[in-house]
Amino acid sequence: MEVSIGGIIGLYGGLICGILGWWFGRKKARENRGIDELYYHIWQNAKSYSWYVTLGAIYVLFSLIMFGIELSNAMVLGILLLTHIGSWGIIGIILSINMSSTVPLQPSRVKFGLIVIATSVIVFTIISIMTKNWLFLLYSILPNLIGLFSALTPKGEDSKLT
Repeated sequence: MEVSIGGIIGLYGGLICGILGWWFGRKKARENRGIDELYYHIWQNAKSYSWYVTLGAIYVLFSLIMFGIELSNAMVLGILLLTHIGSWGIIGIILSINMSSTVPLQPSRVKFGLIVIATSVIVFTIISIMTKNWLFLLYSILPNLIGLFSALTPKGEDSKLT
């Protein structure tokens, strides 16, 4: 197995950028008094909900293995890490908007958006694994953006007129 310099740079560069972003974000939030009980409540709930999403991803991956699709350990761990952290972030954003906005998000739109995101990620991941071509995951970006915008839109255009 040869060493991938780009992989090493991406792995540890992403780690360093993530830690720096987290640290600067928390520093700025402390200056603006943004870290309070509500902040902790929102992000603890988001972490709790993201475990349900991760559990669903584990079941999908076990199902793929039972159908005879071979998955490497690194691939499975990467998918689980992306699923857990991605769902934690998206759910945290949704809860933050819902708690701090004067117009709360509609649960039906949030559910629809999350279902679109989860379905597109699962479908395109399965297609990528079966074809062994990871470029198919790029096709999931558009449905994910549609689902994200749908989930984060407070109300439809009709309610603004009334």
